[in-house]
Amino acid sequence: MGAGKNKTHRKKRISKHVLEAEQRKKQKEVENQLLAAADRKGTDAPPTASPAIAAKNDTSQQEVADSKGKLVISPASSLKIKDPAEASSYLSLWNYDRKNNTKQWKFNKNTQSWLLRHMYDFDKVSKATSNLLVEYLCDGGARLRSRVEEDAKMRARRYKEWEKKQQQLQGKEEGGDTNEVEGKGVDSKDKATQPSEDISWDGLDDHDKRKEYKRARKVLDALRKTEKEV
Repeated sequence: MGAGKNKTHRKKRISKHVLEAEQRKKQKEVENQLLAAADRKGTDAPPTASPAIAAKNDTSQQEVADSKGKLVISPASSLKIKDPAEASSYLSLWNYDRKNNTKQWKFNKNTQSWLLRHMYDFDKVSKATSNLLVEYLCDGGARLRSRVEEDAKMRARRYKEWEKKQQQLQGKEEGGDTNEVEGKGVDSKDKATQPSEDISWDGLDDHDKRKEYKRARKVLDALRKTEKEV
């Protein structure tokens, strides 16, 4: 008799899990539709966030209030933004609120940090989201703009140095000096002393290196234009 009760209870738990998964799937579909509509129509309709996103934003706002003005982020809350669609929705809502003064958008430290960490990751931050992010950063404070500008300068400089080396190697290959070219590779000892950022960048193909450079240049141009207007 007891075994039968346990079996029935197990079935109910599985059924609830399936329903919750379907609900999350529907929320994601609704969010994607809202984001697509916002991209097509501009500011014709506010890109409202899904209930799941709203709940996360409310939680982070409560954490800031509980800290009595001090910006304290617990380990559990620092990695909340995992879905790129959430960050895209955050920027879309910011853009709509900026142009229509709806007071619907709220600053979220976790989302901003996620965007700054991944702004050059093309799989996580699309071109459309990146364009909005540049406007968002230009509208930010002087310290934020300075930090982003220094990072963009580093990336642009790194690409130009790499491009120069590639041109030199190509010239030596055409001149038949292949022995020296082969000796220019980075050995395992050099890789061990390289920053993790540089190692990951070395793993990019030529096309993605160029894309990162172009994105960094766009950031720099926008920030310099903003500085002149301030």
